[in-house]
Amino acid sequence: MLQQVVTAAAFLAFTAGAAEAKILPAEAGPLRPGELLFKGSATGAGTRLAADWSKGDKRWGHIGIVVADADGTLEVVHADTGKPGEGGAVRRVSLATFLSDVNDLGVYEVDLAGAERTAYLDYAAHAVGRPFDHGFSLDSDDSLYCSELVWRALSAGLGDDAVPDKSRRLGRVYVSVSDISENLHAHELRTVKAAPAGH
Repeated sequence: MLQQVVTAAAFLAFTAGAAEAKILPAEAGPLRPGELLFKGSATGAGTRLAADWSKGDKRWGHIGIVVADADGTLEVVHADTGKPGEGGAVRRVSLATFLSDVNDLGVYEVDLAGAERTAYLDYAAHAVGRPFDHGFSLDSDDSLYCSELVWRALSAGLGDDAVPDKSRRLGRVYVSVSDISENLHAHELRTVKAAPAGH
């Protein structure tokens, strides 16, 4: 039963969202590689469910890591369940694609610099293509869900567990979205709200 609840939560958490673009890349403000982008919990039914599973900050329901191409073009690495019928994977997508269903956006800096920041970003880059973790297991990084991806990347940068006090529910230990948004190594820079229709 728990596996069915977790699988349903994973599916909903990252596939449901608004149908039209809400926040354009230029509206997200200046971004730099390594920053975290949090999708608002009202993005869709799935992000609301993911936010509900957070013990603390319930504003956010999905996370991605800003990365850059060799030419400086910004993209986002995130763990995505994919479309119905797909297995899902860690994907590297354009900023516009990541923001295409977002009404509320949180932009967070991480306090890693130098070699730590490089290791953090390298982990994210090398995770691309791994399957989505529908079991929400922390036993290995062979498959990943969104907050697990960020936790493991931060931990790679720090050389230590970035979230030593993880969330617990129904006898399971997991990394929730709020475990990242309230983390000592993540700092909120700004929130961006979509302009009302017609403005």
